[in-house]
Amino acid sequence: MKKTIVIPAYNEEYAIKKVVERVKRVCSKGDEIIVVDDGSNDRTSEIAKRLGVKVLKHEKNKGKAIAFKTGFREAKNDVIVTIDADCTYPPEKIPKLVRYLKGNDLVIGSRFRKGIPDNFPLLRGIANVLGAKFASLILFKRVTDVTSGMRAFRKDVVEACDIRAKGLDFEAEFTSRAISMGFRHKEIPISSEERIGRSKLNFLSDIFKFSIAILRGRLR
Repeated sequence: MKKTIVIPAYNEEYAIKKVVERVKRVCSKGDEIIVVDDGSNDRTSEIAKRLGVKVLKHEKNKGKAIAFKTGFREAKNDVIVTIDADCTYPPEKIPKLVRYLKGNDLVIGSRFRKGIPDNFPLLRGIANVLGAKFASLILFKRVTDVTSGMRAFRKDVVEACDIRAKGLDFEAEFTSRAISMGFRHKEIPISSEERIGRSKLNFLSDIFKFSIAILRGRLR
């Protein structure tokens, strides 16, 4: 299946080259890579352009969810894969995610399918596991990684979900909304790699936002 890989990026000049190069190695003819620079004030766009991929740039930082939506609108293929620009996800798993779209609507790479990875920050790991248990409880379906930034789906699925998130809560709402709407959801285990650069997460406020996003996806 031809696919579009959307990579949202905000001040990722130290990681973007490595991520794009690894993604390019698993691409096939007809695939495209879109880097959405969400108002970076470093060399993220410049480096990405040198790698020969499509770069879309927001003049101001609008949030991860808005960056995703910009990329989705410009995607030429129906199958979309998302992956973060910080090197924490393994691009080599992209073909496997796409293969599992046969028979599923949303395929998520789960970092916690086998527990908290040894190299994962403990507090963040505990927060993610608790968030997944909360999602599982209200969705009546086992979820192990509600916030994973590595996933594959068709464009019409994300459009039908009408995600209202604006920031890092996009994935939590998308997962919750897709399951609530009856879309077929599958998780496959992936590794978690050490981050390059500084995390954009704010621990306490983002936990609250993720919880609200899960509820928003379930109840509306």
